[in-house]
Amino acid sequence: MEAPARPRWRAQLEGWRGWLFALLGLYVLGAAVFLLAGGARPAMTSLMAMEEEVEADETDVTQNPATTASATSPGTAAAPVSVSDSEPEPLSVCSDIDPVSHSVDPSLEGVHALGFLTLDEEPASFAGYVGCPLIVNFFASWCVPCVTEMPDFERFWNAHGTSVAVLGLAANDRLEDAIETVEERGVTYPTGLDEGDLFIDFGGLGMPTTVFVSPDGDILETHSGLLTLDDITDRAEEHFGL
Repeated sequence: MEAPARPRWRAQLEGWRGWLFALLGLYVLGAAVFLLAGGARPAMTSLMAMEEEVEADETDVTQNPATTASATSPGTAAAPVSVSDSEPEPLSVCSDIDPVSHSVDPSLEGVHALGFLTLDEEPASFAGYVGCPLIVNFFASWCVPCVTEMPDFERFWNAHGTSVAVLGLAANDRLEDAIETVEERGVTYPTGLDEGDLFIDFGGLGMPTTVFVSPDGDILETHSGLLTLDDITDRAEEHFGL
């Protein structure tokens, strides 16, 4: 018995399948030859170059932080660092003040037109304080707060006496008692005696009274009551820019 004949379409399919396998084999063979010949090297080289570029960028960012700021803030310039060569203007120098060498001059303005007596009983004038910030402290031997605050005025004068003058004036007190108080409290800043109405002229109301006077002789503040070193320093900073 003879085998049935294969359909024509089946024979044609098998023929095409053979050709496909043959083409696939040629493609695989060509690809292998291409790889062995180094055909893929440019692509690999490009990849390595990209990696090296990325590593170089990271190194640059690490070594130069400004690159990060520029990259993260495009179009924003870094703020320039301002360095000033000029020094702050110094305060008036008051270390050479000598009120005894000056006479009372009524033609001057404000406090500078007045005079007082030193504890050595020498006439002196506030004209000697022209151009210098001045703190006048009215005290008395019988005034406990006055005696209490005097060491703080001494400390302030020791620290700032070249830029702010300090003058202690005994008011309504005997000369000998004022001298004894100054010696006992260790005061070395200039002191004097109010023989007239200076306490009233400076606006005093109670003891102790401290007056802050500008370099031009204007009364900036009249304070009645005890002051500590911090109080004196704060007011000097406020009035004189200490």
